[in-house]
Amino acid sequence: MREFMLTLHLRIHDSVTALHRAHAVGDDDLASAQAGEIQGLVEIAARHGIDIDAGYADLALAG
Repeated sequence: MREFMLTLHLRIHDSVTALHRAHAVGDDDLASAQAGEIQGLVEIAARHGIDIDAGYADLALAG
């Protein structure tokens, strides 16, 4: 389970980084896709009882 949690956190981190990059270059479609990715990963974490910090969910909603 530890490896799963680490992988999930890394995927979320990468998606958040890509979301910021998409916003920086004005690519709204990519930003929307990344926000959806973050939301999906947050939902996966919730289904598995993993506390990933609600801040990620807020980022997905802002995208």
